[in-house]
Amino acid sequence: MDIQYLLGLLFRWAHILAAITAVGGSIFARFVVLPALEPQPEELRESIHAAMRARFAKLVAAAIAFLLVSGLYNFFVIVANYELPRWYHPLFGTKFLLAMAIFAIASLLVGKTPAAAAMRKNTRTWLNVNIVLAVLVVCISGVLRTAEKVPKDEAPEAKAESAAIRAGFCKPGGRGLI
Repeated sequence: MDIQYLLGLLFRWAHILAAITAVGGSIFARFVVLPALEPQPEELRESIHAAMRARFAKLVAAAIAFLLVSGLYNFFVIVANYELPRWYHPLFGTKFLLAMAIFAIASLLVGKTPAAAAMRKNTRTWLNVNIVLAVLVVCISGVLRTAEKVPKDEAPEAKAESAAIRAGFCKPGGRGLI
């Protein structure tokens, strides 16, 4: 196994695990924690929330760091090694901007600033927004993952064959019409 393969695999795992942590934490907070705390007295809710926020803030920061590093690594490896469809970059850009919005909302929900405290007054709404954005990012990721990627170092004959196969003119191996 070559080192690039292992590095790519490690970055993919880091990316997926960080996304699971961040999105799963948001879903848990929205659909389990908030409803469980609603009937509790205000003082108890605030103390529990403060304790949970302090712990979750570390996970959010780590998840954001892993997602940025691993996501950019994966993107630059793909761009450096493959010819991509014209729609790939704009769709990746959309995914990246949505991810930045998710990171900002998540950071504010666990933050200590007055702006963060004001935002937490509508925690349910902001968690809903973040979950919807995360679902969009996952869907876009699925589309990007299925994009046809033609290796840049592919021989010209192989590129022509690949184009013919995509167009439906021949079978793999260049033998015969479909």
